[in-house]
Amino acid sequence: MRGQIRKQEKGKEIKIERNDLSNYYAITLNKELCNGCSICSEICPKDAIKDSPATIKNGILVKKPSITFDVEKCILCGECAVLCPLNALTMKIDGKEISTIVKNEAFPSLLKDITVTKEKVAVYDIDFPNDSLHKTEYTQLSRCRPECGTICQKECPKDAIQVSIIGSEDNGIEKIIDVSIDETNCIYCKRCEFVCPFKAIEVKKPFQGTLKLEANLCVEDCTACQDICPAQAIKRENGRLVLNTQFCVFCSACQKICPKNAITVQRDRIFHTKINAAAWLTALKKLATYEGFIKEVMVEAGQRRINVVERRKRQIA
Repeated sequence: MRGQIRKQEKGKEIKIERNDLSNYYAITLNKELCNGCSICSEICPKDAIKDSPATIKNGILVKKPSITFDVEKCILCGECAVLCPLNALTMKIDGKEISTIVKNEAFPSLLKDITVTKEKVAVYDIDFPNDSLHKTEYTQLSRCRPECGTICQKECPKDAIQVSIIGSEDNGIEKIIDVSIDETNCIYCKRCEFVCPFKAIEVKKPFQGTLKLEANLCVEDCTACQDICPAQAIKRENGRLVLNTQFCVFCSACQKICPKNAITVQRDRIFHTKINAAAWLTALKKLATYEGFIKEVMVEAGQRRINVVERRKRQIA
């Protein structure tokens, strides 16, 4: 028996929750992390998420767009939490972070990752050299060097990187001990990977696409798109807007907020775990370009044909 869905709002969080006979389900929105990009409202299968528009005055973002939940429509499927590019939405079942629709194998998880290159080091007891029973193993950074000046931490637009160092006598850096990533804040923009001079960081983005600007439509001195961009992929330099697709996370908030429709964001490919489900195809059709959608459908169809052939071969054998 399903319990009634409740909405609680406290501080920076909105929580949608429900208890049934054996489980507790909750979707939490962090309003500070959300930039109102509307991916969640676009893909919601029950139209349970509504957008509130931004407030722009004289080309400056005064109030960012926001979202609200309709508890009469929400079924706590968790599609919104899976696809949120800014980690503003999370879903937990009995305290474990997983969406209902992923748990039911009807929706994929996004493939996204950030890694700092490390190597395993073994230290042997001086009295028992090369004796595996008397050794201590640990990992250490293999590429990070103090000459970088912790640039990855400084450049991260979400403060998701913390570099631990040993300082030198001249107030510099003698050694970098560790680089830790807060993946609840990381948006996989690749900025850290780009600025690292020693190629010590690798980032895999879940979305791939294009970012286009019709500069002739831009209003002079308008910075709304720059203000809303979570990855700092849009900047006004010498009076002109400069877009950097390399850092774009394809949330499309800039496109939504632009008062002159001068920006177009397209998601051509979405990296995810393998899935063959109607719910995912419905969401994909809304998320990706037509070409991207068709490409994935064709790849899946080809894989199904291969699977059929393999089964027949095994049956004959």
